[in-house]
Amino acid sequence: MDARYKNPRNLCSGSVRQLNNQITAQRNVNFFAFALVQADGVEFENSRKEQFLWLKNQGFETVEWREVTAETLPDMVREFAEAIGTNDIPSDGLVLLFDDIEYGQSLGRTAKFPRDSIAFKWADEIQETKLCYIEWSASRTGLINPVAVFEPVELEGTTVSRASVHNLSIMESLDLGVGDKITVYKANMIIPQIADNLTRSGVKDIPKACPVCGGATQVKQVNDVKSLYCINPECQAKKIKSFTLFVSRDALNIDGLSEATLEKFIGAGFIHEFADIFHLDDHREAIVNMEGFGEKSYENLIAAINNASHTTLPRVVYGLGIAGIGLANAKMLCRHFKYDFAAMRHADTEEMVEVDGIGGVLAEAWISFFLSERNNEIVDRLLAELTIEKEDTAQGEEAVFEGMNFVITGSVEHFANRKEVQAIIEAKGGKVTGSVTARTSYLINNDVTSNSSKNKKAKELGVPIISEIDFLKMIES
Repeated sequence: MDARYKNPRNLCSGSVRQLNNQITAQRNVNFFAFALVQADGVEFENSRKEQFLWLKNQGFETVEWREVTAETLPDMVREFAEAIGTNDIPSDGLVLLFDDIEYGQSLGRTAKFPRDSIAFKWADEIQETKLCYIEWSASRTGLINPVAVFEPVELEGTTVSRASVHNLSIMESLDLGVGDKITVYKANMIIPQIADNLTRSGVKDIPKACPVCGGATQVKQVNDVKSLYCINPECQAKKIKSFTLFVSRDALNIDGLSEATLEKFIGAGFIHEFADIFHLDDHREAIVNMEGFGEKSYENLIAAINNASHTTLPRVVYGLGIAGIGLANAKMLCRHFKYDFAAMRHADTEEMVEVDGIGGVLAEAWISFFLSERNNEIVDRLLAELTIEKEDTAQGEEAVFEGMNFVITGSVEHFANRKEVQAIIEAKGGKVTGSVTARTSYLINNDVTSNSSKNKKAKELGVPIISEIDFLKMIES
Protein backbone atom coordinates (compact mmCIF):
# COMPACT_ATOMS: atom_id res chain seq x y z
CA MET A 1 0.00 0.00 0.00
CA ASP A 2 1.22 3.53 -0.78
CA ALA A 3 2.74 5.29 2.26
CA ARG A 4 0.07 8.01 1.98
CA TYR A 5 -2.61 5.42 2.72
CA LYS A 6 -1.25 3.50 5.68
CA ASN A 7 -4.51 3.44 7.61
CA PRO A 8 -7.22 1.40 5.79
CA ARG A 9 -10.00 2.64 8.09
CA ASN A 10 -9.25 6.29 7.30
CA LEU A 11 -8.77 5.58 3.59
CA CYS A 12 -12.13 3.81 3.29
CA SER A 13 -13.97 6.41 5.36
CA GLY A 14 -12.56 9.26 3.29
CA SER A 15 -13.26 7.43 0.03
CA VAL A 16 -16.98 6.87 0.62
CA ARG A 17 -17.40 10.53 1.60
CA GLN A 18 -15.75 11.73 -1.60
CA LEU A 19 -17.93 14.12 -3.60
CA ASN A 20 -16.20 12.96 -6.78
CA ASN A 21 -17.46 9.41 -7.39
CA GLN A 22 -14.73 8.81 -9.98
CA ILE A 23 -12.13 9.09 -7.22
CA THR A 24 -14.16 6.71 -5.06
CA ALA A 25 -14.30 4.20 -7.93
CA GLN A 26 -10.51 4.32 -8.32
CA ARG A 27 -10.04 3.46 -4.63
CA ASN A 28 -11.49 -0.06 -5.08
CA VAL A 29 -13.63 0.10 -1.94
CA ASN A 30 -15.38 -3.22 -1.24
CA PHE A 31 -18.45 -3.89 0.89
CA PHE A 32 -18.67 -7.02 3.04
CA ALA A 33 -22.12 -7.69 4.51
CA PHE A 34 -22.02 -8.61 8.20
CA ALA A 35 -25.76 -8.81 8.98
CA LEU A 36 -29.12 -8.92 7.25
CA VAL A 37 -31.63 -6.37 8.51
CA GLN A 38 -34.71 -7.52 6.62
CA ALA A 39 -35.77 -9.46 3.51
CA ASP A 40 -39.53 -9.80 3.08
CA GLY A 41 -40.96 -13.03 1.70
CA VAL A 42 -37.79 -15.10 2.14
CA GLU A 43 -37.66 -18.18 4.41
CA PHE A 44 -34.41 -18.49 6.35
CA GLU A 45 -35.43 -21.50 8.46
CA ASN A 46 -34.72 -19.45 11.61
CA SER A 47 -30.99 -19.59 10.83
CA ARG A 48 -28.29 -16.90 10.63
CA LYS A 49 -26.27 -19.31 8.53
CA GLU A 50 -29.05 -19.41 5.94
CA GLN A 51 -29.08 -15.60 5.88
CA PHE A 52 -25.37 -15.49 5.08
CA LEU A 53 -25.80 -18.11 2.34
CA TRP A 54 -28.74 -16.16 0.87
CA LEU A 55 -26.68 -12.92 0.86
CA LYS A 56 -23.91 -14.74 -1.02
CA ASN A 57 -26.42 -16.02 -3.59
CA GLN A 58 -27.63 -12.44 -4.11
CA GLY A 59 -24.09 -11.47 -5.13
CA PHE A 60 -22.95 -9.91 -1.85
CA GLU A 61 -19.57 -10.63 -0.36
CA THR A 62 -19.89 -11.36 3.37
CA VAL A 63 -17.52 -11.15 6.28
CA GLU A 64 -15.57 -14.34 6.92
CA TRP A 65 -17.59 -16.64 9.19
CA ARG A 66 -17.59 -20.16 10.54
CA GLU A 67 -20.27 -22.35 12.11
CA VAL A 68 -19.12 -23.66 15.49
CA THR A 69 -20.33 -25.76 18.40
CA ALA A 70 -19.43 -25.47 22.07
CA GLU A 71 -16.67 -28.02 21.50
CA THR A 72 -15.14 -26.44 18.39
CA LEU A 73 -15.44 -22.79 19.52
CA PRO A 74 -12.05 -22.42 21.33
CA ASP A 75 -10.09 -23.86 18.38
CA MET A 76 -11.94 -21.67 15.89
CA VAL A 77 -11.28 -18.49 17.91
CA ARG A 78 -7.60 -19.48 18.03
CA GLU A 79 -7.60 -20.00 14.27
CA PHE A 80 -9.05 -16.53 13.65
CA ALA A 81 -6.53 -14.98 16.05
CA GLU A 82 -3.55 -16.62 14.36
CA ALA A 83 -4.71 -15.41 10.93
CA ILE A 84 -4.75 -11.71 11.89
CA GLY A 85 -1.14 -11.06 10.91
CA THR A 86 -1.52 -12.46 7.38
CA ASN A 87 -5.04 -11.25 6.52
CA ASP A 88 -5.37 -8.73 3.69
CA ILE A 89 -8.08 -6.97 5.70
CA PRO A 90 -7.30 -5.66 9.21
CA SER A 91 -9.38 -7.03 12.08
CA ASP A 92 -9.83 -5.49 15.53
CA GLY A 93 -12.01 -8.19 17.04
CA LEU A 94 -14.43 -11.10 16.72
CA VAL A 95 -18.21 -11.52 17.19
CA LEU A 96 -19.85 -14.74 18.42
CA LEU A 97 -23.49 -14.96 17.32
CA PHE A 98 -26.28 -17.46 17.98
CA ASP A 99 -27.48 -19.17 14.82
CA ASP A 100 -31.04 -19.55 16.18
CA ILE A 101 -32.66 -16.20 15.26
CA GLU A 102 -35.80 -16.51 17.42
CA TYR A 103 -33.85 -17.69 20.47
CA GLY A 104 -31.38 -14.83 20.04
CA GLN A 105 -34.16 -12.25 19.79
CA SER A 106 -35.87 -13.72 22.89
CA LEU A 107 -32.80 -12.79 24.93
CA GLY A 108 -33.58 -9.09 24.46
CA ARG A 109 -30.96 -6.37 24.57
CA THR A 110 -29.22 -3.96 26.91
CA ALA A 111 -29.52 -0.19 26.46
CA LYS A 112 -26.92 -0.42 23.69
CA PHE A 113 -26.38 -4.00 22.55
CA PRO A 114 -28.34 -7.16 21.68
CA ARG A 115 -27.85 -10.12 24.05
CA ASP A 116 -27.66 -12.73 21.29
CA SER A 117 -23.99 -12.06 20.54
CA ILE A 118 -20.65 -11.53 22.25
CA ALA A 119 -18.03 -9.14 20.83
CA PHE A 120 -14.44 -8.80 21.95
CA LYS A 121 -11.32 -7.03 20.77
CA TRP A 122 -8.00 -8.62 19.98
CA ALA A 123 -5.11 -7.64 22.23
CA ASP A 124 -3.65 -4.26 21.23
CA GLU A 125 -0.34 -4.05 19.41
CA ILE A 126 2.20 -2.63 21.90
CA GLN A 127 5.53 -0.95 21.07
CA GLU A 128 8.36 0.25 23.30
CA THR A 129 9.73 3.78 22.86
CA LYS A 130 11.36 6.68 24.71
CA LEU A 131 9.56 9.71 26.15
CA CYS A 132 11.15 12.84 24.67
CA TYR A 133 9.17 15.54 26.50
CA ILE A 134 5.76 16.53 27.87
CA GLU A 135 3.82 19.12 25.86
CA TRP A 136 1.23 21.06 27.86
CA SER A 137 -1.91 21.80 25.84
CA ALA A 138 -4.46 24.36 27.08
CA SER A 139 -8.18 24.06 26.30
CA ARG A 140 -11.21 26.37 26.26
CA THR A 141 -12.18 25.28 29.79
CA GLY A 142 -8.82 26.36 31.20
CA LEU A 143 -7.71 22.74 31.63
CA ILE A 144 -4.07 22.21 30.60
CA ASN A 145 -3.62 18.65 29.38
CA PRO A 146 -0.24 16.87 29.39
CA VAL A 147 0.64 15.29 26.04
CA ALA A 148 3.48 12.76 25.88
CA VAL A 149 5.77 13.22 22.87
CA PHE A 150 7.92 10.15 22.22
CA GLU A 151 10.22 8.69 19.59
CA PRO A 152 8.03 7.66 16.61
CA VAL A 153 6.82 4.05 16.42
CA GLU A 154 4.61 2.11 13.98
CA LEU A 155 1.23 1.13 15.47
CA GLU A 156 -1.66 -0.46 13.58
CA GLY A 157 -0.26 0.75 10.25
CA THR A 158 0.48 4.38 11.15
CA THR A 159 3.44 6.27 12.62
CA VAL A 160 2.66 7.56 16.12
CA SER A 161 4.70 9.99 18.21
CA ARG A 162 2.18 11.57 20.64
CA ALA A 163 -0.35 10.42 23.21
CA SER A 164 -2.56 12.37 25.62
CA VAL A 165 -1.89 11.64 29.29
CA HIS A 166 -5.17 13.42 30.23
CA ASN A 167 -4.32 14.75 33.71
CA LEU A 168 -1.75 14.96 36.53
CA SER A 169 -3.24 11.96 38.36
CA ILE A 170 -2.44 9.68 35.41
CA MET A 171 1.03 11.20 35.08
CA GLU A 172 1.69 10.50 38.75
CA SER A 173 0.32 6.96 38.56
CA LEU A 174 2.80 6.31 35.74
CA ASP A 175 5.66 8.22 37.46
CA LEU A 176 6.17 9.73 34.05
CA GLY A 177 9.40 11.65 33.42
CA VAL A 178 11.39 12.79 30.39
CA GLY A 179 13.70 10.06 29.10
CA ASP A 180 11.65 7.17 30.50
CA LYS A 181 11.16 3.97 28.50
CA ILE A 182 7.45 3.57 27.88
CA THR A 183 5.14 1.18 26.05
CA VAL A 184 2.39 2.57 23.84
CA TYR A 185 -0.66 1.20 22.01
CA LYS A 186 -3.74 2.39 20.12
CA ALA A 187 -6.99 2.05 22.05
CA ASN A 188 -9.58 0.55 19.68
CA MET A 189 -6.86 0.75 16.99
CA ILE A 190 -7.38 4.54 16.88
CA ILE A 191 -6.33 6.56 19.96
CA PRO A 192 -2.65 6.41 21.05
CA GLN A 193 -2.22 5.66 24.76
CA ILE A 194 0.62 4.90 27.15
CA ALA A 195 0.37 1.31 28.39
CA ASP A 196 3.17 1.37 30.98
CA ASN A 197 6.29 3.19 32.11
CA LEU A 198 9.23 0.79 32.39
CA THR A 199 11.70 3.12 34.13
CA ARG A 200 9.49 5.48 36.22
CA SER A 201 11.75 8.45 36.86
CA GLY A 202 8.93 10.52 38.36
CA VAL A 203 6.83 13.60 37.53
CA LYS A 204 8.67 16.92 37.48
CA ASP A 205 8.61 20.40 35.92
CA ILE A 206 4.87 21.02 36.09
CA PRO A 207 4.51 24.46 34.42
CA LYS A 208 3.70 27.43 36.62
CA ALA A 209 2.70 29.50 33.56
CA CYS A 210 0.09 28.75 30.90
CA PRO A 211 1.72 27.80 27.56
CA VAL A 212 -0.81 29.99 25.68
CA CYS A 213 -1.18 33.24 27.66
CA GLY A 214 1.67 33.01 30.18
CA GLY A 215 -0.80 33.47 33.04
CA ALA A 216 -0.58 31.67 36.36
CA THR A 217 -1.54 27.99 36.63
CA GLN A 218 -3.11 26.12 39.53
CA VAL A 219 -3.41 22.45 40.41
CA LYS A 220 -7.00 21.52 41.26
CA GLN A 221 -8.45 18.23 42.45
CA VAL A 222 -11.99 17.31 41.38
CA ASN A 223 -13.47 13.91 42.33
CA ASP A 224 -10.02 12.49 43.16
CA VAL A 225 -8.63 13.59 39.79
CA LYS A 226 -5.76 16.09 39.92
CA SER A 227 -5.45 18.45 36.94
CA LEU A 228 -3.62 21.62 35.94
CA TYR A 229 -5.59 24.75 35.05
CA CYS A 230 -4.91 28.23 33.66
CA ILE A 231 -6.63 30.72 35.96
CA ASN A 232 -6.37 33.73 33.61
CA PRO A 233 -9.93 34.59 32.46
CA GLU A 234 -8.50 36.39 29.41
CA CYS A 235 -6.53 33.36 28.16
CA GLN A 236 -6.74 33.07 24.37
CA ALA A 237 -7.44 29.35 24.65
CA LYS A 238 -10.74 30.24 26.31
CA LYS A 239 -11.69 32.40 23.32
CA ILE A 240 -11.76 29.63 20.72
CA LYS A 241 -15.09 30.84 19.30
CA SER A 242 -13.58 34.19 18.26
CA PHE A 243 -10.85 32.41 16.27
CA THR A 244 -13.45 30.07 14.76
CA LEU A 245 -15.42 33.08 13.51
CA PHE A 246 -12.25 34.74 12.19
CA VAL A 247 -11.41 31.78 9.89
CA SER A 248 -15.02 31.09 8.85
CA ARG A 249 -16.27 31.25 5.25
CA ASP A 250 -17.70 34.80 5.43
CA ALA A 251 -14.65 36.14 7.25
CA LEU A 252 -11.08 35.16 6.24
CA ASN A 253 -12.29 31.82 4.82
CA ILE A 254 -9.31 29.65 5.78
CA ASP A 255 -10.05 26.08 4.75
CA GLY A 256 -8.45 23.49 7.03
CA LEU A 257 -8.73 25.44 10.27
CA SER A 258 -11.69 23.75 11.93
CA GLU A 259 -12.60 24.53 15.52
CA ALA A 260 -10.95 21.27 16.62
CA THR A 261 -7.73 22.13 14.74
CA LEU A 262 -7.72 25.66 16.11
CA GLU A 263 -8.11 24.28 19.62
CA LYS A 264 -5.07 22.04 19.06
CA PHE A 265 -2.95 24.91 17.74
CA ILE A 266 -4.04 27.34 20.45
CA GLY A 267 -3.55 24.69 23.12
CA ALA A 268 -0.04 24.00 21.84
CA GLY A 269 0.80 27.71 22.02
CA PHE A 270 1.03 28.30 18.26
CA ILE A 271 -1.78 30.88 18.18
CA HIS A 272 -2.18 33.73 20.67
CA GLU A 273 -3.90 36.29 18.43
CA PHE A 274 -5.21 36.61 14.85
CA ALA A 275 -1.84 37.56 13.31
CA ASP A 276 -0.25 34.33 14.59
CA ILE A 277 -2.35 32.32 12.14
CA PHE A 278 -0.22 33.78 9.35
CA HIS A 279 2.95 32.46 11.01
CA LEU A 280 1.95 28.83 11.48
CA ASP A 281 4.76 27.92 9.09
CA ASP A 282 7.09 28.62 12.06
CA HIS A 283 5.70 25.40 13.60
CA ARG A 284 5.91 23.19 10.52
CA GLU A 285 7.60 20.17 12.12
CA ALA A 286 5.25 20.08 15.11
CA ILE A 287 2.13 20.41 12.93
CA VAL A 288 3.22 17.73 10.45
CA ASN A 289 3.70 15.31 13.35
CA MET A 290 0.34 16.08 14.98
CA GLU A 291 -2.26 13.31 15.00
CA GLY A 292 -4.49 13.76 11.95
CA PHE A 293 -1.95 15.89 10.10
CA GLY A 294 0.85 15.17 7.67
CA GLU A 295 2.84 16.83 4.90
CA LYS A 296 -0.11 17.16 2.52
CA SER A 297 -2.51 18.55 5.15
CA TYR A 298 0.14 21.03 6.29
CA GLU A 299 0.85 22.21 2.73
CA ASN A 300 -2.88 22.63 2.01
CA LEU A 301 -3.33 24.62 5.21
CA ILE A 302 -0.42 26.99 4.49
CA ALA A 303 -1.70 27.49 0.93
CA ALA A 304 -5.17 28.36 2.31
CA ILE A 305 -3.64 30.83 4.78
CA ASN A 306 -1.58 32.51 2.07
CA ASN A 307 -4.67 32.78 -0.09
CA ALA A 308 -6.67 34.26 2.80
CA SER A 309 -4.07 36.98 3.38
CA HIS A 310 -5.47 38.68 0.23
CA THR A 311 -8.93 39.69 1.35
CA THR A 312 -11.52 42.48 1.55
CA LEU A 313 -12.17 44.98 4.31
CA PRO A 314 -15.75 43.81 5.07
CA ARG A 315 -14.41 40.27 5.67
CA VAL A 316 -11.82 41.63 8.10
CA VAL A 317 -14.33 43.81 9.94
CA TYR A 318 -16.74 40.89 10.31
CA GLY A 319 -13.89 38.55 11.33
CA LEU A 320 -12.94 40.75 14.30
CA GLY A 321 -16.04 39.39 16.04
CA ILE A 322 -17.30 42.67 17.47
CA ALA A 323 -20.65 42.01 19.17
CA GLY A 324 -23.57 42.46 16.77
CA ILE A 325 -21.46 43.34 13.73
CA GLY A 326 -22.44 40.69 11.21
CA LEU A 327 -21.33 40.50 7.60
CA ALA A 328 -24.17 42.71 6.33
CA ASN A 329 -23.37 45.42 8.90
CA ALA A 330 -19.67 45.14 8.12
CA LYS A 331 -20.42 45.83 4.45
CA MET A 332 -22.65 48.78 5.32
CA LEU A 333 -19.95 50.25 7.57
CA CYS A 334 -17.29 49.94 4.88
CA ARG A 335 -19.47 51.56 2.24
CA HIS A 336 -20.55 54.40 4.55
CA PHE A 337 -16.96 55.23 5.50
CA LYS A 338 -15.78 54.72 1.89
CA TYR A 339 -13.54 51.81 2.96
CA ASP A 340 -11.42 54.08 5.18
CA PHE A 341 -10.67 51.80 8.13
CA ALA A 342 -8.92 54.54 10.11
CA ALA A 343 -12.08 56.65 9.93
CA MET A 344 -14.20 53.65 10.95
CA ARG A 345 -12.16 52.71 14.00
CA HIS A 346 -12.09 56.31 15.30
CA ALA A 347 -15.78 57.05 14.63
CA ASP A 348 -17.90 58.41 17.49
CA THR A 349 -21.47 57.47 18.36
CA GLU A 350 -23.00 60.19 16.22
CA GLU A 351 -21.06 59.06 13.15
CA MET A 352 -21.82 55.39 13.77
CA VAL A 353 -25.60 55.73 14.06
CA GLU A 354 -25.67 57.48 10.69
CA VAL A 355 -24.85 54.10 9.13
CA ASP A 356 -27.91 52.21 7.91
CA GLY A 357 -28.58 49.31 10.31
CA ILE A 358 -26.37 50.63 13.13
CA GLY A 359 -28.18 51.77 16.27
CA GLY A 360 -27.03 52.85 19.69
CA VAL A 361 -26.25 49.36 21.00
CA LEU A 362 -24.10 48.35 18.01
CA ALA A 363 -22.40 51.74 17.99
CA GLU A 364 -21.46 51.28 21.65
CA ALA A 365 -20.11 47.77 21.01
CA TRP A 366 -17.96 49.06 18.12
CA ILE A 367 -16.60 52.06 20.03
CA SER A 368 -15.90 49.99 23.19
CA PHE A 369 -13.89 47.49 21.14
CA PHE A 370 -11.60 50.19 19.76
CA LEU A 371 -11.24 51.97 23.11
CA SER A 372 -9.13 48.97 24.19
CA GLU A 373 -5.42 49.57 23.54
CA ARG A 374 -4.85 45.82 23.39
CA ASN A 375 -7.57 45.35 20.74
CA ASN A 376 -6.03 48.11 18.62
CA GLU A 377 -2.60 46.48 18.86
CA ILE A 378 -4.07 43.11 17.86
CA VAL A 379 -5.83 44.71 14.86
CA ASP A 380 -2.67 46.56 13.81
CA ARG A 381 -0.61 43.37 13.87
CA LEU A 382 -3.33 41.60 11.87
CA LEU A 383 -3.50 44.33 9.23
CA ALA A 384 0.27 44.08 8.78
CA GLU A 385 -0.25 40.47 7.61
CA LEU A 386 -3.00 41.27 5.10
CA THR A 387 -3.26 42.62 1.59
CA ILE A 388 -6.69 44.25 1.44
CA GLU A 389 -8.22 44.65 -1.99
CA LYS A 390 -9.06 48.21 -2.93
CA GLU A 391 -12.75 48.86 -3.41
CA ASP A 392 -14.35 51.26 -5.84
CA THR A 393 -15.63 53.94 -3.46
CA ALA A 394 -17.31 56.01 -6.14
CA GLN A 395 -20.90 56.61 -5.12
CA GLY A 396 -23.04 58.76 -7.52
CA GLU A 397 -25.04 56.80 -10.02
CA GLU A 398 -23.51 53.49 -8.93
CA ALA A 399 -25.27 53.63 -5.54
CA VAL A 400 -28.65 53.14 -7.19
CA PHE A 401 -29.92 50.89 -4.38
CA GLU A 402 -28.86 53.17 -1.51
CA GLY A 403 -31.35 52.81 1.34
CA MET A 404 -33.17 49.85 -0.28
CA ASN A 405 -33.73 46.44 1.31
CA PHE A 406 -34.08 43.33 -0.86
CA VAL A 407 -35.14 39.75 -0.14
CA ILE A 408 -34.14 37.03 -2.62
CA THR A 409 -35.98 33.70 -2.78
CA GLY A 410 -36.26 30.75 -5.15
CA SER A 411 -33.81 29.72 -7.87
CA VAL A 412 -32.01 32.09 -10.23
CA GLU A 413 -31.29 31.59 -13.94
CA HIS A 414 -29.12 34.51 -15.04
CA PHE A 415 -26.69 34.38 -12.11
CA ALA A 416 -24.55 31.60 -10.67
CA ASN A 417 -26.51 31.68 -7.39
CA ARG A 418 -28.35 34.03 -5.03
CA LYS A 419 -25.05 35.07 -3.45
CA GLU A 420 -24.06 36.68 -6.77
CA VAL A 421 -27.31 38.68 -6.84
CA GLN A 422 -26.67 39.75 -3.24
CA ALA A 423 -23.15 40.92 -4.10
CA ILE A 424 -24.49 43.14 -6.91
CA ILE A 425 -27.14 44.67 -4.66
CA GLU A 426 -24.63 45.41 -1.91
CA ALA A 427 -22.08 46.80 -4.37
CA LYS A 428 -24.75 49.30 -5.46
CA GLY A 429 -25.54 50.43 -1.92
CA GLY A 430 -28.46 48.12 -1.13
CA LYS A 431 -28.97 45.59 1.64
CA VAL A 432 -30.18 41.99 1.47
CA THR A 433 -32.15 40.44 4.34
CA GLY A 434 -33.62 37.00 4.92
CA SER A 435 -37.26 37.81 5.64
CA VAL A 436 -39.93 40.11 4.21
CA THR A 437 -40.87 43.02 6.52
CA ALA A 438 -42.44 46.45 6.18
CA ARG A 439 -38.92 47.78 5.49
CA THR A 440 -38.41 45.49 2.47
CA SER A 441 -38.20 47.43 -0.79
CA TYR A 442 -38.42 44.48 -3.22
CA LEU A 443 -38.86 40.70 -3.10
CA ILE A 444 -36.97 39.01 -5.96
CA ASN A 445 -38.68 35.77 -6.98
CA ASN A 446 -38.80 34.36 -10.50
CA ASP A 447 -42.12 32.71 -9.61
CA VAL A 448 -43.96 35.97 -8.95
CA THR A 449 -47.38 34.28 -8.83
CA SER A 450 -46.50 31.50 -6.37
CA ASN A 451 -48.24 31.12 -3.02
CA SER A 452 -44.98 30.83 -1.07
CA SER A 453 -44.88 32.29 2.44
CA LYS A 454 -42.60 35.12 1.29
CA ASN A 455 -44.89 36.02 -1.62
CA LYS A 456 -47.92 36.04 0.68
CA LYS A 457 -46.13 38.26 3.19
CA ALA A 458 -45.01 40.65 0.44
CA LYS A 459 -48.57 40.94 -0.87
CA GLU A 460 -49.91 41.61 2.63
CA LEU A 461 -47.38 44.41 3.16
CA GLY A 462 -47.61 45.82 -0.36
CA VAL A 463 -43.98 44.95 -1.15
CA PRO A 464 -43.37 44.71 -4.93
CA ILE A 465 -42.50 41.19 -6.15
CA ILE A 466 -40.11 41.33 -9.09
CA SER A 467 -38.57 38.67 -11.30
CA GLU A 468 -34.91 38.27 -12.13
CA ILE A 469 -35.57 39.96 -15.50
CA ASP A 470 -37.15 42.95 -13.72
CA PHE A 471 -34.08 43.17 -11.47
CA LEU A 472 -31.74 43.12 -14.48
CA LYS A 473 -33.73 45.97 -16.05
CA MET A 474 -33.33 47.96 -12.80
CA ILE A 475 -29.54 47.51 -12.99
CA GLU A 476 -29.37 48.46 -16.67
CA SER A 477 -31.50 51.56 -16.21
